[in-house]
Amino acid sequence: MSYSKPAGRAAKRKRHIIISGDEVRAKALVLKKNPLYSIILAFLLCTFLLAAGTGLHYFRQNSRLKNKTAALSRQLMATSARLEDVRREKNKLVTTYEKTIAGLQQDQANLLDGSISRLDERSRIIQSVMDRIGVNVQVKEDPGHSGGPLIAPTEDYENRLISRTDQYLDILDKIPLGRPVPGAVSSKFGRRIDPLIHKTAFHPGMDFRGKTGDAVHATAAGVVEKAGYSKSLGRYIFLSHGNGYETIFGHLHKILVKKGDTVSRSQVIGEIGNTGRSTGSHLHYGIRYKNKTINPMKYVQVADLSVTVNDLNP
Repeated sequence: MSYSKPAGRAAKRKRHIIISGDEVRAKALVLKKNPLYSIILAFLLCTFLLAAGTGLHYFRQNSRLKNKTAALSRQLMATSARLEDVRREKNKLVTTYEKTIAGLQQDQANLLDGSISRLDERSRIIQSVMDRIGVNVQVKEDPGHSGGPLIAPTEDYENRLISRTDQYLDILDKIPLGRPVPGAVSSKFGRRIDPLIHKTAFHPGMDFRGKTGDAVHATAAGVVEKAGYSKSLGRYIFLSHGNGYETIFGHLHKILVKKGDTVSRSQVIGEIGNTGRSTGSHLHYGIRYKNKTINPMKYVQVADLSVTVNDLNP
């Protein structure tokens, strides 16, 4: 910006302001000589230029903000799309998980129903065995010292069935069942013609045929009460089963246990022989209950069912 003075008379009345720039075409403003007018005009001109510059600045800044807003909007849309994909995948996984859990629960229910059914069947078999040999089992309950949460009848039945079966198994494990040897019966319990004196006599057990050295098995879990030799029984073993039952094995060739040993059902405890008062290789097998000699036949006759009982033991 520059001032110039025109020549002559006109120069006394007017002043010229020339505005020029690199990008703006040069302009000349004619100012009257009045100083106040000139100041006002200059102020207005500066204000205009300042406003124009400020407006241009804000216009450019607004353009940049619009561009940033558009970019953020695009990013937000892309993120929303990814979140929707994740949500759909999550829902799919949840559905698959729920179906899997439902299937497993159904399988578990089917297995439980099958197990309860088999347990109920085994329980009835055990009951029939115990009825046959005359054993009466009372499930002990104490209503005066009981409580707990209310349980559905079905679950209560299952618990009672398991409790009853456990008691049956505990009792049956100590009751002599089945055969001590696989051989045929050669002499029954009771009155018979004695093979040595050929007169009527009482036979307190059963005799089983067998070869010398054949294995003799315990017919119930118990403890060896006695093991030794006598003139009548030869080599013998007495097993006490802790519930009033006692089993006797006589005429053994070899004794494989000693007094105080604990034995399990089906354990080999000796070998068939021909010792003592005997006419040939065989096993004398007797059962006593509460110090009274009883007929072993009804216990031997449940041999097939005793296999089922053994299968129930863990």
